[in-house]
Amino acid sequence: MDIIISSNNSEKIFTDKNVITIGTNPGCNFKLNLDYEVFFTIQYDFSLKNYVILNTFGNKNILFRSMPLKCLELGSINRLFFKNSNENLNIKLLNKIPA
Repeated sequence: MDIIISSNNSEKIFTDKNVITIGTNPGCNFKLNLDYEVFFTIQYDFSLKNYVILNTFGNKNILFRSMPLKCLELGSINRLFFKNSNENLNIKLLNKIPA
């Protein structure tokens, strides 16, 4: 599966990756430009056969539907927001069609 992650200033496509790190740390797969530190992951859950977003450190600045994000199974399109910021994150999950 392909995952397209886009923010206000960037867009990146990930293909068949089991773990994607997102945050303000320069070592993250997808870097965010925020005034505070955040770190979370998108991981493939083999029991669900789908990707989930995990806010492992419980950062209350990561918001989904105006509530702090804990864990979220990815749908086809997901949008995250960040407290006291204009930054948002769109995550699109694209299923590959077999040839």
